[in-house]
Amino acid sequence: MSRAAVLLLLLMISTTALSAGAAARAQAAPATALGVNNPEFMGMVIRDPWYDFGTNPKYPGQPNYDFQDTMGLTLSNMGVRWVRLDFLIPLPYNSSADQINAEIVKYDYFINTVAPRYNLKILALLNFSLVQADSHELNCEKPECLVVGSVFGGGVNKYMDAWLTRALMIADLYRDKIAGYEVLNEENRLASDASAIAPSITGRLLTKFYRFCKNIDPIDQNHGCTEDTKIILGGIHPRGTLNAKAPNLTDAQYLQAIYADPNSFGSFNAAHGFFPVDGIGYHPYPQEIKLSPNDALVDRGLNRMRDVLNAVDPGQQFWVTEVGYNVGFDPDGPKNPIPAQTEAGQVAFMRDVYSSLSTRGDVANVFWFKYEDFPPDSGPRAQHWGVVQIPFTTGDCPGGACYDLSGKPAVYRGSYFAYRELAGAPMARTYVPLVGR
Repeated sequence: MSRAAVLLLLLMISTTALSAGAAARAQAAPATALGVNNPEFMGMVIRDPWYDFGTNPKYPGQPNYDFQDTMGLTLSNMGVRWVRLDFLIPLPYNSSADQINAEIVKYDYFINTVAPRYNLKILALLNFSLVQADSHELNCEKPECLVVGSVFGGGVNKYMDAWLTRALMIADLYRDKIAGYEVLNEENRLASDASAIAPSITGRLLTKFYRFCKNIDPIDQNHGCTEDTKIILGGIHPRGTLNAKAPNLTDAQYLQAIYADPNSFGSFNAAHGFFPVDGIGYHPYPQEIKLSPNDALVDRGLNRMRDVLNAVDPGQQFWVTEVGYNVGFDPDGPKNPIPAQTEAGQVAFMRDVYSSLSTRGDVANVFWFKYEDFPPDSGPRAQHWGVVQIPFTTGDCPGGACYDLSGKPAVYRGSYFAYRELAGAPMARTYVPLVGR
């Protein structure tokens, strides 16, 4: 049997676990590329530039220019418009401004050079990684936690004070080169114990950042957000909390509680006639990784959230700042009946998510998670989320993985080409006839 015949047979086998409709979507390009009609819809979560700073011996103490250039070109070739990157500032509360700035400027080359070169708009994730501390400390409202006389006003603890200071340093440095900010990430279900940042605290942090960064009040500040800068509520996890002390809230209840807080969203809206947010981040997984036309699961979570917004902020849009599919995942193990996830399944899911969410009318964009695979590379916890695979080994590198210094992908998955089709990027097609041995 020829190589072409083998490849075709493998594709047929890999799609048999999907429904007939899903298999068709896995192989067929959409009639009209979404990115042609709406380039803003096409987002991607990328490898954070912080990890590749100082890793290339060619550029000691500098960014790995080769990796960043390769990633920018690859993203551009895919038709990516928005990229989400995470700012990491692994420093304690008492760090100096110079120490903090030394971490921030590790993003300079990508933000100032690579992104403009390839017409990429940046959504900066301002996550718990802005402060080297237990994320639960953001919840503390005990007297010993509060910062008396904080420039950011009342109800500010030392975590919030440090977070706001660093977030505004980022905005002040990059100004209109960052198109949007996402405030926190899955704050309604912390990874360590499935607890949550209290909705009132999340609302307070978001309101203060919105107010100061956009210079709304107090007016004597001059911070870096422009009128067009989008400030997004961090991606809410669909499963909600499981810790009754958190409190135990569903995703929709958590969103509702933020809007209902009279001391943040409520008071801001009363004073200005709108809420201090430009979009609602949402992550429709992990238990909702299904094809939405078959099971309506991706849309189901958004519909819960939509019901809340329709009652309080009906014009507000969703930003799906993470959604993806791990090719390395077997839901119930290799000896159990649910089949392992496949590259064909990843393609089908990607096409389904982008096409179905684009028809809703209330989703601003979708950020695919993720650009590249990350550790571990094998075993039951393998993390093969990427549209590309860049060779890496575990070692003494930032994040514990040493990636190929060039950043050149060794594997371009089917999802890479599916994304290009969805974005309307030029595609070269080759038709190989099926021949016998």
